[in-house]
Amino acid sequence: MTYDYDTLEILDEKEVIVVTMSRAEKRNALSNLMKEELTDVARTISKNTICSCVILTANGPVFSAGNDISEVDHLETVSLGEARKLVRLGADLCEAWENLPSLTIAAVNGAAIGGGTSLAVACDFRILSPEAYFYAPEVELGLTFSWNTLARLGDLVGPARAKLIGALSRKIDASTALEWGLCEELSEEPKITARGLAEEIKLKPRIAQQMVKESVNRHFQSPNTAYLEQDQILLSLLVGESKSLHELKRRELATG
Repeated sequence: MTYDYDTLEILDEKEVIVVTMSRAEKRNALSNLMKEELTDVARTISKNTICSCVILTANGPVFSAGNDISEVDHLETVSLGEARKLVRLGADLCEAWENLPSLTIAAVNGAAIGGGTSLAVACDFRILSPEAYFYAPEVELGLTFSWNTLARLGDLVGPARAKLIGALSRKIDASTALEWGLCEELSEEPKITARGLAEEIKLKPRIAQQMVKESVNRHFQSPNTAYLEQDQILLSLLVGESKSLHELKRRELATG
């Protein structure tokens, strides 16, 4: 199987595939291109009957700084239909990773912000470095936390804690994430630890594992509201207070 991506590095070892986000100079911010490529690689791997485990990680000290807000202004320059397509890329991305038949591990080597949190909780397991944390700043930008992440968080940590993360933008450090069940292990070398878990996964019958994954996901998955949320976000970005909040954040980033 061949892969050709601008924002990703792929290491295919047949039974284990490592997908590395490689946009370290932008703190692995999820540009539209990266979202499209992450979605494509997940859908491509889904057709692979040999793979038993997929590890998702990132180059640099940050797992992902979340949605690339430098592209938000572009929504005003395209048709409404194209804008709806663009704002749904993140929901498509998380759905593609959640629906991978193989078991998935997010090796979270640093901060997972906004969409970075969304992507990590779309995976089956999370291994965090002690410096890593989860943080959802969307409400501070006048937006709901979307991509169906609130439902996935609620399934993992319960409704009240999901609200602390989503509605209060509470930063969740690595030790709290472990206590709450947002990750399975802390490691100074999360990529190496993820490799060890992948080796354990390889030892078990693959099809039986995948059936267990499907059954557990069916039982715990909440209704998918992602695409309704994306329409709400599009409206907020085009005419709501979020527009001015995003502009303020961009100025802050530009001045360091």
